[in-house]
Amino acid sequence: MTLRLAALLALGLAPAAAFGQEAPAPAASAAQVRVEPITPGTGGKPPEHAYVLINYKGMLQDGTVFDQAERMPMALDEVVPGFAQGLVQMERGGRYRLTIPPELGYGAEASGPIPANSTLVFEIDLLEFKTAEEIRAMMAQMEAQGAAAQPAQ
Repeated sequence: MTLRLAALLALGLAPAAAFGQEAPAPAASAAQVRVEPITPGTGGKPPEHAYVLINYKGMLQDGTVFDQAERMPMALDEVVPGFAQGLVQMERGGRYRLTIPPELGYGAEASGPIPANSTLVFEIDLLEFKTAEEIRAMMAQMEAQGAAAQPAQ
């Protein structure tokens, strides 16, 4: 079982759930994300390299929605740098507004409906997160249970 599949299962999702596209490399910049609590969470913050389960709505600064999803699993290592930087500042159970400057988003490259040099605005509910270590431990436990359930020959 792959770590990505295990992450989906650990977050309580069907393996058919999809991850977002590969993120561009982070730009060397002093730009920073802005995280504003709408409803603060109380359940701890995800560490770097974690897997998160979120509801989100992504918008351009003018309010145009370019993407949204519910119960979406994401690996923090596979999203744009600003998205990961913002998520590690959020607490489980909270709802936040995340503003990502172009340098920490898609930069000078357009991506689908997102024009080049766009500031991105997200409303995010952080539902759950797991570390890679927690997922590996869950995988080992699932494999051990599967082996124990096999009839002896």
